Amino acid sequence: MSDQAGSPRGMTLPEAAEVLQLPVEGVRALTGAGYLIPSAEGPDGPRFALGDLKAFLARNAAESVGTDLFLEDPANVDPQALLDALDGRAEEMARRAFDNFAAVFPDAAGWTLTQQARFIDQAKSRFEAILAVTGQGQEVDEALVGELEDVGGAAAWGGSALPELLLILRISRDLVVQTAVEVAEERGRHWGLALSLLLTRVLPAMDRLTDALAKGYWAAIVRREEEEAARYENVVEHSSDGIYEADLDGTIQYANPSLAMTLGRPLGELEGALLPDVLLPVDPSQTIEPLLSELVEEPPQVEITVTRPDGIRRVLDIRPIERRSEGLVVGFAGVVRDVTAARELERQKNEFLALITHELRQPLTTILGLGVTLESYAAELPPVRLERMGTSIRQQSERIARLADDLFDVSRLEAKTLLLNPRPLELTAVIDAALGMVDSGETVQVDVPAGLQIHADGRRLEQVVANLVENGLLHGGPPVRVSAREVDGGVELSVHDHGDGVPAALIPTLFSRLHAVNRDDIGGRRARGTGLGLALVRGLVEAMGGRVWYQVPPEGGACFRLVLAAPRSHGR
Repeated sequence: MSDQAGSPRGMTLPEAAEVLQLPVEGVRALTGAGYLIPSAEGPDGPRFALGDLKAFLARNAAESVGTDLFLEDPANVDPQALLDALDGRAEEMARRAFDNFAAVFPDAAGWTLTQQARFIDQAKSRFEAILAVTGQGQEVDEALVGELEDVGGAAAWGGSALPELLLILRISRDLVVQTAVEVAEERGRHWGLALSLLLTRVLPAMDRLTDALAKGYWAAIVRREEEEAARYENVVEHSSDGIYEADLDGTIQYANPSLAMTLGRPLGELEGALLPDVLLPVDPSQTIEPLLSELVEEPPQVEITVTRPDGIRRVLDIRPIERRSEGLVVGFAGVVRDVTAARELERQKNEFLALITHELRQPLTTILGLGVTLESYAAELPPVRLERMGTSIRQQSERIARLADDLFDVSRLEAKTLLLNPRPLELTAVIDAALGMVDSGETVQVDVPAGLQIHADGRRLEQVVANLVENGLLHGGPPVRVSAREVDGGVELSVHDHGDGVPAALIPTLFSRLHAVNRDDIGGRRARGTGLGLALVRGLVEAMGGRVWYQVPPEGGACFRLVLAAPRSHGR
């Protein structure tokens, strides 16, 4: 041995291991268990006095019942007896583990007896597994390592905290070492070598088990984050809403396909562009400043109208989101929803309600005025005047009733609950009944061949003809001509007025339920209509298996044509 070994500064850990003929880990374990007391602490670890080491050898030799274990080859010393003794104290260690755990996590002290029993039972199984692995030495069962990786993974997916799991393993590790020391002390100092060999197995085994648990935990965390990232990316890429991410300067770093479609721009053109350049409001009073500002309160709702490169206007609802990293704002993101259709529908709905109110107010005002007149002057009015007033009240009441019927029938058509009773009908009789529903006077001409039959629901076809004739009288000009002819497999009926026709811009939405027609009639009065009649016409004709369309006749005016089936003859 070198001179340095006997120097006053003491022997290093490897030198002490050489004297004791033990592995370095064994000497370290004996030191931690209190069997060896270092004389000093050097920069490279504990230092031991040579006299203390010799005393330790002598003491263990004296207590070895005639056998100096430290003179034997350490490979011939079997610590299995100590392992067996520890195995018998697994439940005791489990209960102590719960006490230690409750000291660190006070909430555990409030667990029910069932919860405590479950923890102790799991801890006992864990101690038995640790001892089983320790008994194998360095050859730790790979299946057990794999199982611990699965346990760590399951804990990650279940939301358990890794520090809590590692703490439980650390408590288990320390209790095994502590109990092994206690057993060795109870059975005599000659168990020291067995204890040191056991500890050189326990510590690496526990480290490997801890590594396996942590490996499984973090592998699951990474896998979960990858799945969440993939799921998030898939949702963002296929979202019907536009989504963007921009830096602090407003430069777009990412945009999804829906945003490109909404703005009418190529996706590659958006990335790298400035947000104010692609979200430029048409109205100067609108601003996108909140999209690039740090949020003070809740995220604002920014609604702007933009014009796409193809000239189409879009109303956009934008919800800004801050992008933060370590508490600092590093950029901005936003969810862009195209609300053009919703805003247009809301506008049309409001206009429709206003028009319905207008349509009701006129007849109601007339009825109210005539009613007040009758109430005040009925006794003074001549019979002819009373008759005319009664006729006006009836006509206005019928107008209100037709409007109510139209509203009800349109709603039933949209809900597909309207019942029809199609059958062979004499077309002239249907047209006469329809004209009786309209205050047409002598301004309607009928050109329908006698005996011409049609297959339809009589009441619904009357509604169709009445609505088309009333539309011609209200928005067109007299005379209104109703004609019909046989066509291939059916009957074509047309209603032609002699007004100015329908403006080209209105033709695509002519049969829309929320369409309103505004144009001057022949007397210079402003005529307004809900458009509900034409929507009902289309719905009823299509429900009866036919079709209806608008046509601009060569001689001017407006012409609506519809085709319905003709009755089948018995010979067919």
